[in-house]
Amino acid sequence: MPEPSEINAFSEKLRALLAALPEKEKLASLRPARLNALRAEISGALIRLESFSRELDPVGHPQFVFDPTDPYVIGELIGRTLLLQPARPLSTIGKFYGSGVYAIYYRGGFPAYHPISGTENPLYVGKADPATPNAQTIQQQGNGLSTRLLDHKRSIAAVGNIKLEHFDCRYLVVKSAWQETAEDYLIDLFKPIWNNEMRICYGFGKHGDAAKTRANRRSPWDTLHPGRKWALSSDNVPNEKSVAQIVSEIAEHFSNYPPVQQAK
Repeated sequence: MPEPSEINAFSEKLRALLAALPEKEKLASLRPARLNALRAEISGALIRLESFSRELDPVGHPQFVFDPTDPYVIGELIGRTLLLQPARPLSTIGKFYGSGVYAIYYRGGFPAYHPISGTENPLYVGKADPATPNAQTIQQQGNGLSTRLLDHKRSIAAVGNIKLEHFDCRYLVVKSAWQETAEDYLIDLFKPIWNNEMRICYGFGKHGDAAKTRANRRSPWDTLHPGRKWALSSDNVPNEKSVAQIVSEIAEHFSNYPPVQQAK
């Protein structure tokens, strides 16, 4: 613990700092970049002050407090419930009611996917929002979840170097408004290479683009797995990455983020 004199000096400096806080209007001339940097500095200071405040408390603090209202906790709960669902061949999925979250797995022999082929690590994680944001029943949610899976079936079936029968999926219908937290949790856990957040082999989830109506660049996914007609249009700008570069980045990704060994 600090000496009493140090505490007194710190207390005086803290009061002086609070007294010196400028009015919000006086910050209007600062550039957005400087304001963001200042906010980051303040956030860091608040974390340190909160930690110091706990050290001053004579009563100990628990290392973890379970808060069932914490979005991250709910996301993990839903995400891990998804992982308990049986894996189904993607080719057998039909139309059904509900919105929610899903994961797509690979068990084929495409060389770039060897590290996760046949494992519990998905190539892609996605969500489907309800047709009505506050839908209370699966009928009100619509059939967005199955629609997304059926879209993915068509995308995979359209290409020649991977086969639909080598893909499985898990899906979970979720109460409206919670699907995104589950998707965030699963992406953070598995870091699936077909998701946009990884910036490696993204583009699988695209529904199709009219290249003549807007500038459009072929995605890394369509570069590695050519076959979707709208992505092969002559008006579609080729991706700046070559197949070899994409494969190299996938290998580097698996090296940096080895497949999760215990998914459940």
